[in-house]
Amino acid sequence: MSQSHRQPGPYALTGLACLFLCTAQAQVSGSAGLVSDHMYRGMSLSSGKPAARLSLDIDDASGWFAGGQVVSGQLAMQSHRTAQWLGYAGYARRLESGLSWEAGISAYAFHGVPGWNFREVFAGLSFDNYSARLHYAPDYLGFRERTLYAELNGGGALTQDWRYFWRAGYLSAPGNADSSRAEGRLGIGTSLAGWQVQLSIEAARLRGRGGYDAYGRPLAVSGQVRGKTVLGVARGF
Repeated sequence: MSQSHRQPGPYALTGLACLFLCTAQAQVSGSAGLVSDHMYRGMSLSSGKPAARLSLDIDDASGWFAGGQVVSGQLAMQSHRTAQWLGYAGYARRLESGLSWEAGISAYAFHGVPGWNFREVFAGLSFDNYSARLHYAPDYLGFRERTLYAELNGGGALTQDWRYFWRAGYLSAPGNADSSRAEGRLGIGTSLAGWQVQLSIEAARLRGRGGYDAYGRPLAVSGQVRGKTVLGVARGF
């Protein structure tokens, strides 16, 4: 998943449709499903409640890619569910060594709370089942904070039917150390009757002095670790 920016949701999906129509070499995939909690970098964007999610991804043979998703989220200051949009686009290239690199931009929008909207630029490397990516946001979640987010991802097969996956990430806010946090995800997944099922543990080590900020976010006590078990089911198309 930058502020008083335009909401990218409708624009992102329209752009994806245009890209699909304009190139015959594009591969289109998507999924629709439910998660028991919409977690984003160690924090819940659905107030700890289940959320529906719809996603669409387009990959072109030339290396260009784009995608988007919409989630029925609920922020801390909201009394009901609203749409949360993500749109992204970029370029990826695979080298003869097998190493791949990518770079792009992503935009997030929260219906009803435009102050949370933000954009990021990202760059990453991947090899086999491992990837690393660095994100930079000039105004993360509208908090007037510059942030860098670094993540490592991996996974593999456990058995013929089961696989494991993991992520380790760190969000750094140079101008406000209390916003920095380490977070991670560890889970397993399988396919049942055409449905993808995942069970994961999400954890974050937070910093702060407790209480709440101006956006209604609960502030952490320094060193506090929060964990959450998340179940997700999705059907691809």
